Amino acid sequence: MSALCGELQVPEDRAGAGPTARLQLGYVVLPAHGARRESPVFFLAGGPGQSATQLTRELAPLFEELRQERDIVLLDQRGTGRSGRLHCDTPDELTEYFREDFDLEALGACRARLGKNPAHYSTAAAADDLDELRAALGYDTINLVGASYGTRLALSYAARHPTRARALVLDGVAPPAMRLFLDALPDAQRALDLVFERCKRAPACAARSPHLAADFKALLARLAEEPLTRTIPHPATGKSVELTLTRAGLAGAIRVLLYSPELTALVPHLIREVARGELGGLAAAVHAVARGTQATVSLGLMLSVACAEDVPRITDAELDEAAARSFVPKSSVLEFRRACEVWLGASPSAVATDAGVPSGTLADGALRSIPSENLIISIPALILSGELDPVTPPRWGEQAKAGLPRGLHLVVPGAAHGTLSVGCVPRLMTELIRRGDAQGLDASCLEGHTPPPLFLDALGPGP
Repeated sequence: MSALCGELQVPEDRAGAGPTARLQLGYVVLPAHGARRESPVFFLAGGPGQSATQLTRELAPLFEELRQERDIVLLDQRGTGRSGRLHCDTPDELTEYFREDFDLEALGACRARLGKNPAHYSTAAAADDLDELRAALGYDTINLVGASYGTRLALSYAARHPTRARALVLDGVAPPAMRLFLDALPDAQRALDLVFERCKRAPACAARSPHLAADFKALLARLAEEPLTRTIPHPATGKSVELTLTRAGLAGAIRVLLYSPELTALVPHLIREVARGELGGLAAAVHAVARGTQATVSLGLMLSVACAEDVPRITDAELDEAAARSFVPKSSVLEFRRACEVWLGASPSAVATDAGVPSGTLADGALRSIPSENLIISIPALILSGELDPVTPPRWGEQAKAGLPRGLHLVVPGAAHGTLSVGCVPRLMTELIRRGDAQGLDASCLEGHTPPPLFLDALGPGP
């Protein structure tokens, strides 16, 4: 695979009038194969906090057809990957993956060690970095492919630099109206309810768990009363490790597994295992996900963005209402609030109450940099939602479509969080970018796509 690696220097404080430190941003260009060069494709990773360049090998096959005439560009957002990653060490221990709280002392020490101002690591600053890279590489207009949080960054870019954005592909939309962490509560419940419904409709699963939803609710109640402690073999080393599972720990584990259709297939089986007092299977599944996340996601960048742009818009009343409709407890959001107080370096007037966000605060400035929910962006857009997505479900694609009059919203059946590699989606993405028009795209190729069957036991779904 041929690739060009480069670095771009940008001002750390884009809002400052005087001299400022410079940030060095890392990027990768997969050059077009042919002599004819059309407008390039910029890929924007999710998180917030995921490194784009670390996904180069994984993404290259999806863009191979477009590389016949286009460069593919992957820029590590400031604070991620090779762009001054705001990295906080977290113990690579199995027990840490099931923690329901932040180590606030360690987080504060990390914030002090890095010595960075979170206000400089906003979505708006990242959007302007993208445009500076566009200009440096000599491109007139660009196409943007965003995944998860990367869709919000893509929308921000199109709003701030409307003459430079040619087309959008938004996979798992996180529009400005979404509030990270809060909206994940009801969205996760919806995804889990779909698993319960699938189990009811599958005779073998229904026979094993005729009352799966009620069983899960009862299991959560038991763990709330008395956490479950077991000694199990570590999934990676085989060494014995003591693991304690709380109600919040189980809820968080199940929510993470719902991101992937393959791991979602394990959920009924794992609920049955935990109900029997067995933790080995759940630990192995969560370990597989958590290790990959730790390696690619910058916690510091996630907090810098979310603590200023999302957490301030969460009121106590809204949190109570969302938690009442979800298996994910409100403590998951309250922990982020506490982490935000540490990360922002003060009790954030950033964290809102029912009175709203005070003007003149870090949060106020960050929120004003997010595209308005009512903004109309009149460029071609392909909006993709996974039917089973627990964090950016189809309702957010519909919400985004209202501001994209030239957009087409497709719900990919059987898919969860991330659809770019599913079935014929790469072809649809290629057609949208080549045509510069979403209307008339034939999406019939998506029909009939189904998720993996639900596991009956550790051996699989059975005959």
